[in-house]
Amino acid sequence: MDKFRIDGFSDDSVINGIGSLFRRTDGSLWRINLSTSPVKSERSYLTLSQSPIIVRQRVLNSKTEVSKKGYHKSFTIKDTHGRQVAKVKDCQVIKHHRKVDGEQYCFVFPIGDGTTVYLPQFELARALFLHDGYLSRTAMTPDVLQAEFDVIVNKDIGIATIDVMPNCTYKIDYYNEPSCRRLLIWILINDNVRRSYESIGRYQLLEGEELGKYRVWDFRFTPPSLENTRFSVKGWFDPDLNSMFVHEIEGLADIPINLPEKVLFSHPNFTKDVSGKGNGGYAAGTERPLEHNIDDEASASADNKVVIIKPPSIAMSFDKAVETIKVTQKNRISRNGQQDDDAPEAASKDVSTDEATTTGELPNADWDNIDDQTDDSHLYLNKFESYFKMLDLLKDNYGCKLVVYSLRKLPKVARCTKHILATDGNPRCLSVSYIEINNVAYYLLEVDTSDTNKPLSTKVIHASTIEHIDNFIENVEKQLLRVSISWPKKYFDNFVGKSNHFGISHQQSDKNGSLTQEDINNWGKRFYQKFVY
Repeated sequence: MDKFRIDGFSDDSVINGIGSLFRRTDGSLWRINLSTSPVKSERSYLTLSQSPIIVRQRVLNSKTEVSKKGYHKSFTIKDTHGRQVAKVKDCQVIKHHRKVDGEQYCFVFPIGDGTTVYLPQFELARALFLHDGYLSRTAMTPDVLQAEFDVIVNKDIGIATIDVMPNCTYKIDYYNEPSCRRLLIWILINDNVRRSYESIGRYQLLEGEELGKYRVWDFRFTPPSLENTRFSVKGWFDPDLNSMFVHEIEGLADIPINLPEKVLFSHPNFTKDVSGKGNGGYAAGTERPLEHNIDDEASASADNKVVIIKPPSIAMSFDKAVETIKVTQKNRISRNGQQDDDAPEAASKDVSTDEATTTGELPNADWDNIDDQTDDSHLYLNKFESYFKMLDLLKDNYGCKLVVYSLRKLPKVARCTKHILATDGNPRCLSVSYIEINNVAYYLLEVDTSDTNKPLSTKVIHASTIEHIDNFIENVEKQLLRVSISWPKKYFDNFVGKSNHFGISHQQSDKNGSLTQEDINNWGKRFYQKFVY
């Protein structure tokens, strides 16, 4: 999670209530009323672009780490059909109703243990859809998606293509994140979900009122069906009423996705890095400040590379993994391992999350609060095909005992993008294996470096030096990213000892990285000899 401050709010301001949305009748910028404490803050609203952080009981501008107080509960719903609708003021769990949010709509439904749940409609839409500024703003106007994305689904072959129109304002940086692509295709292609998302704008047009110089609307939408989706929520619970009022949805699991198995994205500005000068390594990139100051009243400039800010996340997982692929038509010469001369040495501390324009005042920023936990590691096994064939040879030809664990996606780390492959925008994965050779046990670590011309050697570690392998690997993953996809030698030396780890280089090929069976046989032989000679 990144550190940030919101202009106009005092330190440790708690969002106690979320009210109506409003905009000037002669403008397009939607804002949302808030009730906060302390009340001495300069203003009592945020722009709708801040939806990812607009959560009841969320602390803005916290000076210390704040624990997630409240009653935590998990439950599974059959679907959302027939949900009752009430207003916040109807919920007796809340003992002191605040004027600002009393008229806001909730879904009311019982769950398996008999508890009655009051779920604010804005919070459900926020958790499902409103994960960045674009999706938050676009939701207010139906049919924008139709104008900015051309979607073609071929059900016969199980592939969909999405052509992004040149006028689309969805930030190109988001296409580099598999989690953002997966959410976007769910909204664009799943008819039930698309209708739900666009119902937000239709309700706004139908029920919004003109009051003087402002258009005002109480948020409302039709949710998607969400069959058998598991919710993890936080809020207030009254045992006497056996009722709960939800402040925040912390996670959604087994969300029905109902999409083709593969989706191709095409964008006029997608580029593919091709080798230029350099050593094949990875540049460190622009330095980020420890904290950003967000002025959502200032306009954002389109002249800078967008600053992605990660607030507290929502854990999301779909019931099926769908592969998303960026299709590039233009090449860009990459000077591997070298910093771009045009890139600033440090990103600006002051940023705006408003829609970017060429006349904007502050550098452009946006949110990414998705923690995608969909089980999709099997989609990336092909990147390790030759390596796994070599491991099988060690088992079949040399009598080694072998356990290959599931692929691991490298985690997101603040101010780093190396968890994503530069070539196709898919996750960079790590393979962990356990092998016994002549009764001595080792762990083997192999990382996907298919987007560079300098592959990383396979790291071999004596298994006896590691007590808790999961904790060890989590630390290795973070260290890998912090040193720009290199094995963290100093960390290994300190943790397992200099003599207890070593690397084995990859097999060379004369066919542009494609290994023949003879190459794989030679690789396996050379690999085995490293242990016995």
